[in-house]
Amino acid sequence: MLDAIRESDGLMIASPNYLSELTASFRALYERLIFQNLTYNRQNPCCTLRRIPVLLIMTSNAPEGMYAGLVENYRRTLESFVGPCTAFVSGDTLQLKDYSKTDWPWTMFDPEAKRVRHETVFPEEMKKAWALGNALAKQ
Repeated sequence: MLDAIRESDGLMIASPNYLSELTASFRALYERLIFQNLTYNRQNPCCTLRRIPVLLIMTSNAPEGMYAGLVENYRRTLESFVGPCTAFVSGDTLQLKDYSKTDWPWTMFDPEAKRVRHETVFPEEMKKAWALGNALAKQ
């Protein structure tokens, strides 16, 4: 997989946010992707021979701004060790189709507001993510 990424024209990575962090699958790829280019050399910490553009997309049940620092840290590191990186967050996503069918009431947010947002805002965010991916593919 790492060889295929090195030879690619770009890389798009998407992950939901679980328990205030991107998924273990994302982390496994991320760690291997960064570690292969890490030199531990102060003058030249990265040995990437060919930089490729990266698009990082994260979805989250929490509002977009809640994990801005987390995503920015990943973005900066990917940019340092892989290539120019754009990050996009779609937050306040719909986690369940019907919140009333849970054993415990979900009282930290308004399920109806989440449904409305999913029907109105989320389709626009999907278009933005598609446009970012399309721009990356055209680079």
